[in-house]
Amino acid sequence: MSIALVAMVFCFASCSKPETPATIAEGCIENIKNGDFDAFVETIDADEETKSQFKQLFEAKGKEMIEKSGGIASYKIVSEEISEDGKTAKVKAEIEYGNGKKKDEKFNFVNVDGKWKQVIKK
Repeated sequence: MSIALVAMVFCFASCSKPETPATIAEGCIENIKNGDFDAFVETIDADEETKSQFKQLFEAKGKEMIEKSGGIASYKIVSEEISEDGKTAKVKAEIEYGNGKKKDEKFNFVNVDGKWKQVIKK
């Protein structure tokens, strides 16, 4: 289920780090790892109804998929690209699961009133 995996690739950044697309992506992965889907969906650029739908999907499918993979064992941010106009960004991350499998995930962001938000397609 690609949406669930994209979700992993989902997030609040730590207070000690500046909010960049990469730090938000890290926070998203941590939120998914810890099952904090409420925090994860708050990083999405969407209305409340859509966020609620994503949360339900992640709780129903994403959690199960992560558990079947042995959980998230580790991750690293591979790259962060911010557009020249500063309006969009892409972050690539590598996630390793407890079963030893690795997956590359891509996060897309948009700058909304000075804050980076995830762009997730249904």
